[in-house]
Amino acid sequence: MARNISSLYFRYEPVAAHLPDCPHAGTGMWEATRHTWRGFDGEVRETTLRLACHACGAVAFMAADREIEVERTSASEIGYASRPERVAGLWLHPGPRIWRGDDRGPTSYYVTVARDRPRDPAGVAGVVGWHLGKRGGVRWGAGLGQTGSGCVREPAGQDWPSRRAAVAWIAARIAEVTS
Repeated sequence: MARNISSLYFRYEPVAAHLPDCPHAGTGMWEATRHTWRGFDGEVRETTLRLACHACGAVAFMAADREIEVERTSASEIGYASRPERVAGLWLHPGPRIWRGDDRGPTSYYVTVARDRPRDPAGVAGVVGWHLGKRGGVRWGAGLGQTGSGCVREPAGQDWPSRRAAVAWIAARIAEVTS
């Protein structure tokens, strides 16, 4: 559950605090490094993560009594940390792929009015995602807004053959509400 779109965008918490006047205050911007201490027998005794901000001088340490497992992946696989894409005048922030290397791309996208990634569900204007249609082809669904539990506030109740068409529905609904 730590790698679904909602968790990736909204459920990770800061692990340390910048000083109040730091230009990185309120962000997760840190230099992150790891140190592994091994005993004379070669066994791992402790692994320490160091988080440091060179702008304000804040430093935090996190330690475990074992080797910490590290899984390396890329933003193209999990979506989070990817550059947003502009479609139909809105910004798409990708979630993870259904499985590693899947060529259909992310299963869902958060749609926002502004380029910045959404920091909470209130910043999500809509959600688009693909599913397989009756004949096995990719179909796109859409919905407006998002609740704190990860559901859309207003589902479209239909699907489209393209992601662009699903985003265009969200853009049209936003235009209706704001006019």
